[in-house]
Amino acid sequence: MLDKKQQTINTYNTTAYNMAEKFDAFGARVDDIEETFKLISKENPFVLEIGCGSGRDAMEICKHTNNYLGIDITEKFLEIANKKVPKGKFEIADIENYIFPKNVDIIFAFASLIHSPKAIMKQIFKSIYAALNDNGVAYFSMKYKEDYQEITKEDEHGIRTYYFYSTKDIEDMATDFNIIKNKIRKVENQVWLEVLLQK
Repeated sequence: MLDKKQQTINTYNTTAYNMAEKFDAFGARVDDIEETFKLISKENPFVLEIGCGSGRDAMEICKHTNNYLGIDITEKFLEIANKKVPKGKFEIADIENYIFPKNVDIIFAFASLIHSPKAIMKQIFKSIYAALNDNGVAYFSMKYKEDYQEITKEDEHGIRTYYFYSTKDIEDMATDFNIIKNKIRKVENQVWLEVLLQK
């Protein structure tokens, strides 16, 4: 039997093209991207996107910089992203053992760390802090619940496991950062946690 992580990866790989269409229909996170870039007074900042998927947000990010790296664990998503965003650089990577680059100015993780359990998230926060330049920023969107929770769901795409976080969870993990935003946001029938951190 597959473990939960591999099950989730397989779901994304087998339905990547359908999911890419679905995500594209939502549109890029234009306001969040612009809000984040305003905090960096530098031309062509180095941007790392964790869980770039099929490149939906990379298209928007690359309007603000020529120095973009997107990573994702899903090979099929990266095939789409490479075609969609030729000026971006993309790499297959597993965030659980990823060696972060140095001197990063901005890190985005839009609905990608929702598949990372708390023990791993704690290490990711440390790695992000170490990778960022002074005053560098990180923007996450996470699934929200009042208490940390793991949920495995099956839908038309397949089986995926999600981890839900509270504002307190973020505060506990982001102690090294200046927390600019840690807010709950409702989008249709989903509740999200929007997090903006600065080193």
